[in-house]
Amino acid sequence: MRFQAEPRGESGVGLNLPAMVDMVFTLLAFFVLATQFLMPERDFGLGYRQAAGAVGAVREDFPAVIPVRLRRAEAGVAITVGQARLPDDAFDALRAKLAEINMPGIGVLVMADPGLSVDQVARALDAVLASPMRQVAVARLREAGPAAGPAAGPTAGAAAP
Repeated sequence: MRFQAEPRGESGVGLNLPAMVDMVFTLLAFFVLATQFLMPERDFGLGYRQAAGAVGAVREDFPAVIPVRLRRAEAGVAITVGQARLPDDAFDALRAKLAEINMPGIGVLVMADPGLSVDQVARALDAVLASPMRQVAVARLREAGPAAGPAAGPTAGAAAP
């Protein structure tokens, strides 16, 4: 680069600016094209491969214990899972409902009416154990008071006599 005119008679080495700019752009293009990133873009979780409704249920969607209530009915055993009422004596539907939930880390509390036979409660327990659920407790179903709904006897971790 020359900022001042050379006096006549002196020979100086000048810097050829257009050639320098060409060289800088050539090096810049080389480094941009030759750079490789460690993580390819396809590894970023963008969520475009899953449909919006395809996301399954998570543990936080359920209570700590899933209550299964067994009551005496005219047609056999009335089964309620949480708020869902299943058909009477539909032990396969009970197993299917728990398989649909499919959260083995969540406990299941089977609350049975004292008027049921041991065979009826055992069939319900067999259906629960045939599902993916592994933490099962049994309790006696208390009768509902005048203002309160049905409540379980002991807590989920203990079994009632």
